Amino acid sequence: MKQIVMKKRTVIAVCIVLGLIAVAATATLIPSFNTLHISLEAEQGILFDGQDYNNPIQLDIGTLEAGCCDCSQHWIENNGCVGQWVDMEEWGDPDMEGIEIMYYEPTQGCCDHILDTLELEVLDGMAEWDDFDVQVDGIDVYSYDAQGGDPETWIMHTIDLTQYEIQCCGTHTVRVICTACEPWEHFDPYGQLAVNYAALYCEPDERCVQCLPVLCDEVDIGDPSSEAGHNLIGWGPIEPANTGGGYGGINDCRCTWYPDDDDQAWATLELTCEDCYEQEPGCPDCGEGTPVEFPMYLEPESRVDFCVCVYLDPLIQSGVYDLYIDLVPWEDD
Repeated sequence: MKQIVMKKRTVIAVCIVLGLIAVAATATLIPSFNTLHISLEAEQGILFDGQDYNNPIQLDIGTLEAGCCDCSQHWIENNGCVGQWVDMEEWGDPDMEGIEIMYYEPTQGCCDHILDTLELEVLDGMAEWDDFDVQVDGIDVYSYDAQGGDPETWIMHTIDLTQYEIQCCGTHTVRVICTACEPWEHFDPYGQLAVNYAALYCEPDERCVQCLPVLCDEVDIGDPSSEAGHNLIGWGPIEPANTGGGYGGINDCRCTWYPDDDDQAWATLELTCEDCYEQEPGCPDCGEGTPVEFPMYLEPESRVDFCVCVYLDPLIQSGVYDLYIDLVPWEDD
């Protein structure tokens, strides 16, 4: 009997030991190799007038007479990385009877366009030393190798500026640089590289049927009344009044390089673009603008500007109306 008890105790002890070994072995296994904790703050990607859905846009038109229209400018931007179709849902309180909401493209001004063309009328003289470069706002835009010969020839150089994407509005500095290696033999007193005229154009107005560039400023060099306000720097005296030279038969001009300043072969002038277009930037008159169609597709990282125009029927009932326009996602059914 004593041996049986001892055997039971021995078995129990062995089981306990094996159990502890099993527990110890199980506790050494890791549940995963590692954990990546990602923390972020989500932001709404598509905004209406820069506001998300938590910030409704308030616009108080005030009193609007029946038969009249009021327009206001707005925008939609997609800051996200994928495109999105959007639509406008309109509703009103107490209703929309006699009320029409229209969407138009805003009219554009100088700041919505880029420079299109620079015109320079320059004398290609007999001396064959009338090579020149042109800069606009410090950007190299043109280079010309003079042909020379007899008779002297006034050439109107039409310089394409569209590739440089220089914003139209504002004042632009035009630098004309005579690049001849040395003055010609009659440099003193006649000077070198005579210039008569400069004009700056902005790109065509999108509403223009003929799509012609828009003249924003010009100057008749050598005519003091035309030169006023154009900040001419480095130019020689008015010719041919000063020296009596031929200058290609022109009435008035100036040279970029002249004897009183042997070290400076360049001269500058300023041309200013403002109010270049018939209609100022903003919203068009109701019914006269280019419609904006909804639904529309918003490209990623894009912005669309538009005008919202509210028109009241001449027979609309007097009262207070609350109008709502919801920018909503759209899917083609």
